[in-house]
Order: sequence, then structure tokens, then C-alpha cells
Amino acid sequence: MTRAYIGLGSNLGARLETLASALSAVDELEDTAVLAVSQVYESEAWPDASAPAYANAVAVVETSLEADVLLRLMGEIESSLGREPGPRNAPRTVDLDIVLFGDEEWDGPELIIPHPRFKEREFVVRPLLEVDPLVSMPDGSPVSDDKVAVGRITGTLGMLPGFEGVTHGPAGSGMDEEWVQVAEGGGPPGSGGAPSADALLLLERSVLEQEEIPYAWDPYPPELWTNPWGLSRRFRLMVPEAFAERARRILREVVSAPPDPEGYRGDEGEPE
Repeated sequence: MTRAYIGLGSNLGARLETLASALSAVDELEDTAVLAVSQVYESEAWPDASAPAYANAVAVVETSLEADVLLRLMGEIESSLGREPGPRNAPRTVDLDIVLFGDEEWDGPELIIPHPRFKEREFVVRPLLEVDPLVSMPDGSPVSDDKVAVGRITGTLGMLPGFEGVTHGPAGSGMDEEWVQVAEGGGPPGSGGAPSADALLLLERSVLEQEEIPYAWDPYPPELWTNPWGLSRRFRLMVPEAFAERARRILREVVSAPPDPEGYRGDEGEPE
């Protein structure tokens, strides 16, 4: 499996709904799964700033598809959602691009990886670093925002509908709703408690899912963690403030309960 970073953009029609449909279709591709997605940002159209503003995000996927196959299938998804052929950089219903594809490099007429000049574009770099602060180029050099020059971000549009559970943590995002921490996990690399702490955190996530409590990660989901520099690893599970009291109560009950070999079953697992 290869970890790929996909750029999403739309500046025509119902932008967030279209991006959500596009990412759902990517998630349904054979041997492909969406691991995480950034918040959706609004950015100036580039190079023509007078064109409609874009909604942009970056998603992390794992896939066994080859990069050229993935690109072809994403083109089919674009067409199915109403994208029509047009001039380069023209307004579009949806745009899906491979930004990075593992440590692979491609240089052909249909596909260039890493995506050309992506490090100059704020609407790519900011959500990319948000969803994976440790992302690196194929040669191992870190991605940074020091070369950003175009594609200025002008606002935050919130979470992509249907992908709230795999969205980067909203701390400091400026979204209307206040989010608070209800659990955390991780620890220094190689520490004896880190694996069990991660397992507990993932159990707590499954509890929130079964209880239909919205959640997000700060800074990103544990399964995205890769750290060649051996820094401390820490993941926070966040919920909207309105759900915090209920979430903490349920999680306390799960943590204090005896181990259930069948896993958490919610109300179905409670005695009559």
C-alpha cells in the first residue's frame, strides 16, 4: 500500500458537496481508503483572481493502485461530477490532483509527481501541512510554507461533509463551533505504554462512532503517525463542546468497565 496526498478543489456549484462526493468516490475505489482530510479552505482563484473563489482541501489516502491508474480513475470521477474539458486553470466543478505519492517520482506527459510547483501554492501547502505536519518530499526533505507565493487562502469553510471523523483536529481553526478534548493517547517513541495507549484511544474513537458523537483529531489520526526524527507522539480526540459532557461520561464508563471480548456494543451490550 502507498500513502498518497490528494489535492481537491472546486469553484463552481455546491463546492463542499461536490468535494465530498468526489472524496467518497475515491474512498470507494478498489484497494483504496481515505485516512484523513484537512479542513476546507476558501482561496483566491489563480491566476485570475476575478474568477469565483475556490474551496480546497487535501486528503490522505492509502492505495494499492499505481499512480497513473489512480489519476485515470480520479479523472473519471471528475467527469461523473460534471467537469468538462476547458482551458488550463479555467473554473471547474471539481479538480483532483496527486500532490505526492509515497516516495515515487513521475515525469511524463500525463503525470508529474510531486505535483509541479505545489509548494508555491498556499491552498495546497496549508491543508497539506495541517493533515500531516511531518510530510516530506521523495528525497526526504520536509515540506514547508517558505516558498508560498500564490493561491492565497482567504477563509475557512469547515469540515468536509461526511468526513468529520477523519478531519484534522479543529483547534484554532476559527470554526463556529467550539471543540474540546475528551481523550488523548500516544507518548514518547518506544515507551512501554504507547501501544496500549493507542489501542485505548482507538477504542474510544469507535465508541464515539457508535454513539454517533461527532469527533476530530488533533493534530491527525494515530494511523497517520510516521516520525523519522523520533519526536514525541501525541494525539487528541476532540468533540464539539455541546457533546463533551456526554462523551466524557460514556468514555469513563468504557475505560472503567471489565474488558469485553466482543468489543464495545453500546446499549446492546448492557444487561437488562
